[in-house]
Amino acid sequence: MILTITANPSVDMSYQLETLNIDGVTRTDRVIKHAGGKGIHVGYVLGELGDEVVHSGFVGGKLGEFIEEGLKERGHEARFVKIKEPTRNCLAILHEGKQTEILEAGPTISPAEREEFIKKLDEISTGCKVISISGSLPKGLDSSFYEEIIAYAKNKGIFVAVDTSGQSLKDVVNVKIKPDLIKPNETEVADLLGEEITKDNIKEALKKAPLADIEYVIVSLGKDGAVVKAGDKIFKASVPAVTAINPVGSGDSSLAGAIYAIDKDKSPEEVIKTSMTCGLLNVLTEEIAHIEIENFDKYYEQIKVEEI
Repeated sequence: MILTITANPSVDMSYQLETLNIDGVTRTDRVIKHAGGKGIHVGYVLGELGDEVVHSGFVGGKLGEFIEEGLKERGHEARFVKIKEPTRNCLAILHEGKQTEILEAGPTISPAEREEFIKKLDEISTGCKVISISGSLPKGLDSSFYEEIIAYAKNKGIFVAVDTSGQSLKDVVNVKIKPDLIKPNETEVADLLGEEITKDNIKEALKKAPLADIEYVIVSLGKDGAVVKAGDKIFKASVPAVTAINPVGSGDSSLAGAIYAIDKDKSPEEVIKTSMTCGLLNVLTEEIAHIEIENFDKYYEQIKVEEI
């Protein structure tokens, strides 16, 4: 069983329009509403791969209830901490080949609510071999929240993955107790190390502090695949060329694939191939954080992984 933590989840709403009438009225009956947030998206793909998934984070109000109910309808367990302020909405408007997004900041987490979550970690993580932490932090929390969860997981012998960015990413990789997996892009690696990253120096860069002590560092190269540090080895993964339908959510899908394979005690090469396959399958569907599992084997065999 795998635990995903989304500190700032949302109710994601998608409006599909022929035309968006600015300063006027637009009507549509093409509306999608579902529980969202990066960790929840990771959990969707894990469920499609066949794993048992537990979701946690903070939820409040009727929108929080909507998230819990939606996850349970998918067969996923919800172990959220309830907060006073309501969960946020996030709106995507698809119009004329464009996508316009309006993202609410979300609630402020009080010190008492933060403390409640930390105190309940034993209960929240019961039965879970892997913890996946994804996304940005809501108001009221700083990176020390993630750091406490990482330290808790490592103390319990639980594999912990973190997919975040900015100052939160810098903080969690520069503390003594680090996560087991991170998934930065090239720009974020350059920012972490304070140097330019190229295809010629990325191998050595991933062996430098603070990345050297992290078991898995998956550096996405988009359509060009990824460079992955697994233990003391560096691998290059190549993916077949495809026509992308919707790339949104491919990073979360890729992370789900890696976590799934790690949970199943697969080899580093299998972890990488599973990760790349899930990311690729996501871009081939309109739905965010969704893979057509019947196509898994077809694309898995086309992923090339070589040590560099």
